[in-house]
Amino acid sequence: MKNPVLFYGAIVVAVVALALAIYYIIPGIYHPLTTTPPLASHPTHAVAFFILAIIGVVAALVTRPKSARK
Repeated sequence: MKNPVLFYGAIVVAVVALALAIYYIIPGIYHPLTTTPPLASHPTHAVAFFILAIIGVVAALVTRPKSARK
């Protein structure tokens, strides 16, 4: 059996990264950690967080607990 903590951790990483990707794509909201105007849309950050979300989904699929067979 694989570790369920890794499974749930990967799900949390995927959800948070997806939320941050949506956050950074919306213009007019203050975006910290940027060097350009903080109220502009930042597609580079959004793509980076979207890729991180995909990695989290793949990690969750790889580490998902297997069902017990009798």
